[in-house]
Amino acid sequence: MTSADPIRRYQEQAVEWYLRLQQAPHDMPLREQFEQWLAEDAGHAEAYRKTERLWRLSGQLTPSTTMHQPVADVLPLPVRRKASSRRWWLGAGVAACLMLAVAPSLSVWLQADYRTAQGEVRTVTLADGSTVYLDSETAIRVDYSGDHRDVRLLTGQAFFEVTPDKRKPFHVRADAVYVTVTGTAFNVRLRPEHVGVEVQHGSVRVEDATQVLAAALIAGQRLRYHEGQAKVGPFVTEQAAAWRQGQLIVNDQPVADVVQALAHYLPGQVLLRDKTLGRKRVTGVYDLRQPDVALNALVRPYGGQVQRYGPWLRVLTTP
Repeated sequence: MTSADPIRRYQEQAVEWYLRLQQAPHDMPLREQFEQWLAEDAGHAEAYRKTERLWRLSGQLTPSTTMHQPVADVLPLPVRRKASSRRWWLGAGVAACLMLAVAPSLSVWLQADYRTAQGEVRTVTLADGSTVYLDSETAIRVDYSGDHRDVRLLTGQAFFEVTPDKRKPFHVRADAVYVTVTGTAFNVRLRPEHVGVEVQHGSVRVEDATQVLAAALIAGQRLRYHEGQAKVGPFVTEQAAAWRQGQLIVNDQPVADVVQALAHYLPGQVLLRDKTLGRKRVTGVYDLRQPDVALNALVRPYGGQVQRYGPWLRVLTTP
């Protein structure tokens, strides 16, 4: 186990404690357990302080020490009304969606050197002059020590313009996928459902942790990797990383896939309840700078509609 492993474990535990305390601020036995956890190791207290500070900076919730319940002002729970069970479900659903959206972000932020918020696009110049463009909700970790240049994509997607240096190959890791280049421009996308690599110019070598995958990609080729399986195909290089121009270009894709892509530009969660709607196929260009408009435009041709419950939950349905 490396020295970084316990630090990461402490950070993940701190995020979990923070969320538990937010959900049950008056639970004294829970708070006693939390105090015991803090006393076990000095690293616990430091990790929790960092988590609390990041949470405040992100503007998501007030610190747990203030003893306030989250999202209570979004969907207040009614008292002694017949509809209370339904309203309680919606309130609990929004709270759960908020937790699902924020908890992973905090954990990633604790590891990242560079990151973007929801809806933000950022350009970063690395120590060797290489440029990295970060999409919405994207985080990277950089290691330029010794004779290597390593970047780990923790979440989201990034476009890389790499300064050539044959003595120090440039590596990008996204989950189990490793991309090696000397000088080129390419996009790497990390999503729960797949890892994608697109080469705009130059060439890259793509491998996975098991060394079963070994593919050489040239300009105009893309690779999609999921659970040990890889598919390589062509694409139009002018459309590489169209998100940098605020566009999502879709060519005969299922609605469900496009919904997942748009969800990264919207706060909270987007739920697609109609599987038939999700299987419909679409082609078009959607404006990522107006993701709510894009979401409505996506489902409207098939009779779909978007129902919003506060700022954190969007449900896609058909009549």
